[in-house]
Amino acid sequence: MNQQPYYGQQPYGQQPYGYPQQPPKKSRTGLIVGLVVGLVVLLGGGAVLLVVLLSDSGTSGDPRETAQQYVDAVNNRDAERIVALSCSLSPQYVDDILEELTAKGVELTLSPEEGTESAASAGFWLDGKLANPDSYEDGELRYRLNLGTTNDRWCVTLGARGLPA
Repeated sequence: MNQQPYYGQQPYGQQPYGYPQQPPKKSRTGLIVGLVVGLVVLLGGGAVLLVVLLSDSGTSGDPRETAQQYVDAVNNRDAERIVALSCSLSPQYVDDILEELTAKGVELTLSPEEGTESAASAGFWLDGKLANPDSYEDGELRYRLNLGTTNDRWCVTLGARGLPA
């Protein structure tokens, strides 16, 4: 038999002895990245859902209660409480508020009339008497107390002197 010399090449379709060729391994990087992203989204969504379910939905409290707290603070000359109930007043106004309430001798009552109320605002009538009326002949006046929501709580809209704007 006539045999050709071997030069390290095999005929097409045959593998050399001792070196079996396997198909290259597929990369799983995409699968791993996809699973990690899916897990992060799932955990993040679960955390958001948990926070929403455990938190109070909507504004906390009753606007009429907040209005009554304001009336009580005015009648007790509690300027710090008035600032705390306010939507925008800062503690720098405490002295001015106390001076105004003391000078006029304001006494307020929350009117029994129904107020206006929505999800984000409310309004109530306040009837007031001034012990020391300056320009009011009979010493009686009526305020419209407007409330809004800030940080999911009811607060009152006031002027710099602590009385309804």
